[in-house]
Order: sequence, then C-alpha cells, then structure tokens
Amino acid sequence: MNALIVLLHGVGSTPADMAPLAGLIAAHDADARVAVPPATWPCDRGGAGYQWFSVDGITDANRPGRIRAALPAFVATVEDLQREYGVTPERTVLAGFSQGAAMALAACQDRFLARHVVAIAGRSAPLPDAWERRTTVALVHGRMDRTVPVQHSERAFERLAALGADVRLDVVPRAVHLLAPPLLERAWRAIDMTSWQCY
Repeated sequence: MNALIVLLHGVGSTPADMAPLAGLIAAHDADARVAVPPATWPCDRGGAGYQWFSVDGITDANRPGRIRAALPAFVATVEDLQREYGVTPERTVLAGFSQGAAMALAACQDRFLARHVVAIAGRSAPLPDAWERRTTVALVHGRMDRTVPVQHSERAFERLAALGADVRLDVVPRAVHLLAPPLLERAWRAIDMTSWQCY
C-alpha cells in the first residue's frame, strides 16, 4: 500500500497551485495517493486563495503565536484525511510549500502526525526546542529565494540535527520562491524518497 502524500499550499494559494507537484507525482506513480486540502481560512489579502494563518501585519515576534493558534485546525485537517484514506501517521508524508511547510514543521515538533515532512521554501518559527524522532525531515530551498531566504532552512537544519532528528537539507542553486523547475524536481525527489520508506 502506498503512502498518503498530503500537499500543503502556501498563503493566498489554492490546492490547484500544487498541481505541478501533484502532476509530477502522478507521472511517476499512477497509483500514488495524493491529497491537496485547502488551508483553513480564506486569505484576508483578497482573491480566491486560502491561508493557514494571516500574514497581515506579520512580524518575527507575532508569527510563532499565529502558527500556534492555527495548529489545531491544521492537525484536524491531516487527521481527517488519514481517517478518510485509512492510513496511520507511519504511512503519511506531509509536503508543504512556504506557509504549508511552516505548518508541517510546527505540527510535527511534539506529535507523531507523519512519518516524513518535506518542507519546501519554508521556515520554522520559532526554531524547535524538541522534535518527534519518528518523523524524518527533508528541507528543500532555493538559494535565490528572496521571499523566504534560504537561511531559514539552514538554521532549521542545524537545530533539528542538534535535536537528533533525521534531517536532510537540499539547497537548489538557481531556484526562487516558486514551485517550478528546478525547485519542483528537487521537491519531487525528496517526496519520492520518503514515500517509498513508509512501511
């Protein structure tokens, strides 16, 4: 039985924005089970997108609190999908882009929600002071990302490694903050590697 791969979009986006990654997964594995839920709230910056938490007036000081407040709804979304697909955390991969990555990293610090987290162009806010050891992490980040600088993933890698987590960092030299080549292919590679390890 294949793993359940949950794709988590960024702020102001919709599940359709994860289509390039979902399509790449399907092209390599026609039987892959992929779920792409919308974030909890309509985006408060207008448009048709969604958000896990508001970035209106966001600062380094208030971001951790907003993420903590958003966690119950995020965890409920993932657990609902696990029940729907009949899988356990051991057979779940969370692959998030930007805000989706931040939520996946936050949710797995102190609970076993997924066997693997693939955090694409995200940040851990704040850096964790604990980590659920059964959850492995792949951090994928573009070197030229100006929206969420690569230093966020580099610092997360250092902290997670210090906490004893099974963590990898893949910095993509020419990639920006966009789920497009070459970042897209490296994200797929990380998901493919982790999904085959679910057992």
